[in-house]
Amino acid sequence: MERKIGLALGGGGARGLAHLGVLIGLEEAGITIHAIAGTSMGAALAATKALGMDLRRLEKLLCTLNLNSMLQVSDNTLREVQRIIGRSVMEYFRGSTWKEEAASPPELARLHELFSLLTARKGFADTLVPFAVVAADVETGQRVVLREGRIGPAVTASTAVPGIFSPVAYGGRYLVDGGIVDKLPVDVAVELGADSVIAVDTGAPLTRRVETYLEAILQAQRATSKHLTQLQLERSQERLSGRLVVLRPDVGWIRMFGFEYTEEAIQAGKASVSAHLDELYELAGIPAPGPTATGPT
Repeated sequence: MERKIGLALGGGGARGLAHLGVLIGLEEAGITIHAIAGTSMGAALAATKALGMDLRRLEKLLCTLNLNSMLQVSDNTLREVQRIIGRSVMEYFRGSTWKEEAASPPELARLHELFSLLTARKGFADTLVPFAVVAADVETGQRVVLREGRIGPAVTASTAVPGIFSPVAYGGRYLVDGGIVDKLPVDVAVELGADSVIAVDTGAPLTRRVETYLEAILQAQRATSKHLTQLQLERSQERLSGRLVVLRPDVGWIRMFGFEYTEEAIQAGKASVSAHLDELYELAGIPAPGPTATGPT
């Protein structure tokens, strides 16, 4: 019996571009998706699938864009930390501007414009399958699941990495990157009607060398995130009676803002689908296609 397959796409910045490869791979394999939930970069790419966009055309587009330049972010961790410190010092003396009425921080404007274009300025009502975006309330720490209104602003909120981008004013709250509270929104996919879920984990690995105070701080954050994600997955496995497949594309070597490796990230996503096809067909409850018959030449 064919099951209702849900997709749960996590964050990871540039690593999250592997989600596009996964989406393309699932399409090519003929696996139908019935519900999609995404957080951070996963929300952006999940939106394109939910809206029925041409994923191969999107792949070509993303491989030609310089996202580091468009978003004005650097793959240099130290440089980004210096920017955060500089911004914080200015806010200490001048006060925060992102809470001011009608405030439109320039870095958020760039992020919003990118995702508005990627989603063709459409709304949740335009999706072909149930779709949800996960963000976090920066003041309460609560998970916020967005399912109404325009998709672009919701994705902007879900991808607003604290310190790099200002919190997003949305529905009377200030929202930030959903990965803070829910790295892999499997439960949300189930709430959308899925009875089996494919989760795609593109989080940061713990294999990098730690040689500085800054690297130790970042590694501690990654360790906490990895532990919480594992607990969430174990709970989801029980809830779904094992009907959960987790894909982990080989993108751990790509840094959060390493957008120069867009093509490699997408290919890694495709490869992860190919490596687990039998498992995915079994999860979906459909027979794997047999070898293509060839006639005499």
